[in-house]
Amino acid sequence: MKSILIRVVLVMMFYLSGCKQASKPTAMMATEALASTDTPKPADEADQTVLKTAMGDLLIVSARFVDEVNGVKPDAGEKILLVILSRPGVERMDPSTFPLEDFDKMTHDTTLGEIYLLGSDGSRTISTMGGWVNEEFAMGFRLPVAAKTYRLFWPGNAPIDIVAEDITGSSQPTNKTNG
Repeated sequence: MKSILIRVVLVMMFYLSGCKQASKPTAMMATEALASTDTPKPADEADQTVLKTAMGDLLIVSARFVDEVNGVKPDAGEKILLVILSRPGVERMDPSTFPLEDFDKMTHDTTLGEIYLLGSDGSRTISTMGGWVNEEFAMGFRLPVAAKTYRLFWPGNAPIDIVAEDITGSSQPTNKTNG
């Protein structure tokens, strides 16, 4: 019960802190019970991309488009992309050991550069959502429908092409680093 209360407080703190640069800040809150420990990562980790961050290494597990995330729907002309993150060696992070508020501060600290997705249409989109979606940790991006390909720019890392499942889930998610 105490761990659930801690999670709720962390999610509420993240929601209330908002995004400094986004016009529509939204915190994603879990809608299902979360595991209390990290889940070991399967052996296919070699196909995933590691991001070097101020909070340590983060792994891009997958990316997918969704029609809605925790009650948030895209506006007309938008689509929502979730980039699922974890730590190397684990499938899912433990919300009781991952400091959500620190992640929010890190992703919005622009002193070293901005974290954003560059769309094939020339759009530059920062994440306006971040947090737990069911048992996964995700960053959410509200992208223009016109963008068909996406490249993630994260300070200190090479640009990363993000290939996501479409809304119907017909394609496989993959990530690759471009030098």
